[in-house]
Amino acid sequence: MSDLITAPRSGVAGLGLAISAASAPARHRRAVFLCVDRRFFPYGLFVADQIARKCPGRGFDICILTDHDPGTHPIWDGGRIRILTVDFAALAQHLATDRRISLVAYLRIFAPAMLADDYDRLLYLDADVFYQRGDLDRLLGLDLGGRVLGAVRDMIQLRKPHRRPPDTAAFVDAHHRYFNSGVLLIDVAGFVAGEYARRAMEFATENADRLRDLQRAGRFFHDQTILNILFRDAWAELSLVWNYEYSHQTMYFAAMFDVCIYHFIGRRKPFKGSYGGFPRRFTQEYRRFFTEDYPDPVALGGVQDGLQVERHKLVHVGVLLWHALNAHRFLPNEGRFADDFEVRG
Repeated sequence: MSDLITAPRSGVAGLGLAISAASAPARHRRAVFLCVDRRFFPYGLFVADQIARKCPGRGFDICILTDHDPGTHPIWDGGRIRILTVDFAALAQHLATDRRISLVAYLRIFAPAMLADDYDRLLYLDADVFYQRGDLDRLLGLDLGGRVLGAVRDMIQLRKPHRRPPDTAAFVDAHHRYFNSGVLLIDVAGFVAGEYARRAMEFATENADRLRDLQRAGRFFHDQTILNILFRDAWAELSLVWNYEYSHQTMYFAAMFDVCIYHFIGRRKPFKGSYGGFPRRFTQEYRRFFTEDYPDPVALGGVQDGLQVERHKLVHVGVLLWHALNAHRFLPNEGRFADDFEVRG
């Protein structure tokens, strides 16, 4: 990276986690950040670049925390996007991973402490999101009513609000609201003061055997499970337009919501080859980025080519049938929030 700041930055005590290099200093007191390893760096960069282009007069920084030095590139040179290098290998002995979820998934829990010198508010985004619209400056300044964390209810409770999540049921007796961790609005001072990073590590260590059992059964969702156990109902609920979980179960419902951020949940992504029913308004933007702005033949090779209805008729018939059967469960969410910025405690 050019103009490296090589002095270690704020870290997480006892873990050796710290920012070892930064491509630019912080410019604002608020930031949007993503955490990606080398494999997912191109897709995290796509999201960061989307936001940079669509929010030219922004009052927040855009940061990517990653495990490698990506060199120099016009997209981030000059401080338009901050690239922060972190060695998070120390997490390996404490936290469970699998073929889909790497250690970087947990970095969102530790980032507030590492970024506390620079930022008061943070908006975390997964790398498999698509920024459509929305006033991110206003979102970053949202009053959370004294809560440390703002998030969106997960799909399993958007269809069935009284459903008990299968991952936290082993640790929490009562029903509780359950959020998806792909988009998180974080009050940095409160998060650090609450020692949530330390508490997450202690929980993972003390419950290692139970978490491994849940993982074998497919009922452990990594950072999301741990955060939901730590926060239970002590989080502020945001409108689902900020984290619309897009899959075969919701793709046609999306037309009923003025979505700000789409989140491509599950194994199917518009950039990973396996057909997922992604329209060209998604896939063409990825295709342009990996052809013109950040040429990457590997990333480009996985980008799908629209809905391809003629080739996948039976898939779409099944998806439409599923939507018809579940419309009465999901569509009431359209009226749950008065606007983008209503917060529910």
